[in-house]
Amino acid sequence: MKSTPNAKRSYRVLSPEDREEIMIGRRNNESVRSIARRLGRNQSVISREIESNSTEDGRYQAFWAHSRSHRRRRLSRQRERIANHYVRHYVHEKLAIGWSPEQIAGRIGIDAPGTQISHETIYQYVFKKERSLTRFLLCGRKNRRKRLHKRTKRVLIPHRVGIEERPERVNQRKEYGHWEADTSVSRQSKQALMVLQERTVGLTFLEKLPRCAPDEMNAALTARLQSLPARFRRSITFDNGQENRHHHRLHESLNIETYFCNPYSSWEKGSVENAVGLTRRVWPKKTDYALISNDEIVTLEYRLNTRPRKRFGYLSPLEYASSVALSP
Repeated sequence: MKSTPNAKRSYRVLSPEDREEIMIGRRNNESVRSIARRLGRNQSVISREIESNSTEDGRYQAFWAHSRSHRRRRLSRQRERIANHYVRHYVHEKLAIGWSPEQIAGRIGIDAPGTQISHETIYQYVFKKERSLTRFLLCGRKNRRKRLHKRTKRVLIPHRVGIEERPERVNQRKEYGHWEADTSVSRQSKQALMVLQERTVGLTFLEKLPRCAPDEMNAALTARLQSLPARFRRSITFDNGQENRHHHRLHESLNIETYFCNPYSSWEKGSVENAVGLTRRVWPKKTDYALISNDEIVTLEYRLNTRPRKRFGYLSPLEYASSVALSP
């Protein structure tokens, strides 16, 4: 069956060859109707093309016409990734205090009911619109060094109990009061930062140590934990650093069980390792901890405990502890 001349044509964009024909026709003083008939187009299409893509002096150049049309089409498909001013301000504010895009996306509906945004939209906004914000991303474009060989380590911690003996209820985070402890040290300072995090509730405690040594570590842990109810101080998991040698004193004074990761397996206490990483964003390596005030430490501790967590439905550890874990 032959198609009739009046059959409906599917829409197609003018090609570079079509624009060459238009340019040649214009130079030969050919009418718009004649050019349209030759190209099999409606004359209004040719008329709009000449009007939209001619130069300021009225000339029609095929190359420049095609470039202008392509740029106009590309820009027409671009829209503001975060058009809402409140949402944009919220994203900037929360990224600056260390929240991840996923935390922001999950929490904004709680802080501003009816408001929502995808974490992928935030990433697109950061990388394609506001690249200055990439410095606030936790793991943005960082290379990792490959471990060339596996080392062995002689462990010199008395009364050490390995993590393989830790009860399964602790591993599954089904019971409150189980903690992980670590220290953040610097070559520029004898002082250090103790980081203590509860595995189930997610609360984080920070304490500056006069030096990274067993007596100071034990004193800081005792001071922070002794004010808690007994059911919220059941166990602590350490690495094999020598500052943890006096762990048995915690068991004697507070009746806390202590467990130790395998050598070079810090991932076995991943919660506190993540918390240490968050402190490093504020105080990078080679920071002199002697120059950090107690007020700054308290402020960071509060910020960490008010960050929304996905596993709590984007409630913060403080909110979750008060509404769920610590309720009667």
